[in-house]
Amino acid sequence: SILATENDFIKVPACQISLGKPTENPTYGWDNEYGFEQHEMAEFAASKYLISNHEFLKFVKSSGYLLQKYWSQDGWAWRGFRNVKWPCFWVQNGPAGLHNYKLRTIFEVVDWQANWPVCVNYHEAKAYCAWRSEQDGEEIGLLSEVQHHAIRDANAHEYNSGLISGSECTVNHAPANAQGFHDVFGNLWQWCEDKFHPLDGFSPHPFYDDFSIPCFDNEHQMILGGSFISSGEMADIWARFHFRPHFHQHAGFRIVKNAR
Repeated sequence: SILATENDFIKVPACQISLGKPTENPTYGWDNEYGFEQHEMAEFAASKYLISNHEFLKFVKSSGYLLQKYWSQDGWAWRGFRNVKWPCFWVQNGPAGLHNYKLRTIFEVVDWQANWPVCVNYHEAKAYCAWRSEQDGEEIGLLSEVQHHAIRDANAHEYNSGLISGSECTVNHAPANAQGFHDVFGNLWQWCEDKFHPLDGFSPHPFYDDFSIPCFDNEHQMILGGSFISSGEMADIWARFHFRPHFHQHAGFRIVKNAR
């Protein structure tokens, strides 16, 4: 089994990252995947695994949902409106103070899975990062789009085309990639720091011009990497998707910090 203390940070060296799906690629892609950008990526460190239920439970037990200091203004408003005290797919199993839970999957409620990645929205992921920054004494954040590309294998390819799993699974179930990271693709989508935005050279789809453009509104957060239920173009390494920060979409997160 995996314990939270084993979710070490892996250093990623400075590198140059190119964004944008090549137009000559024969597979289908949505308009927001095309364009081209080059970025100089500074050295950083990212968590080996997605943040697990076990790790997130520490935030919950620390009254993280009840302390405004960890939340953005919009996140705190959402938390209060919904009266949220733990992730929405956790099912209370006994008195609230004991913090015993089960998990709600697509079709059933199952026993607690400490080593599955936690499924949360962007507000919750950011609140965890603020709490974790306080705990660790250094700034902790979410991956950027460029950083997600930096932790991929150079020969990354499409994954999970057979929909082999009916739910998220343990954070170490799939083997690590060449850099040592697990679940860069699949398992759960990963919330990113970036707002959904067009790449340089973006051109709207000629037959579906409102697929991406309405969401270039600074109100949608990027998610990358696909999930266990992703298929088709959303299971492709070029997929760039997005949702409002209060939505739950089979998405989790990994954390990053400055390399030391």
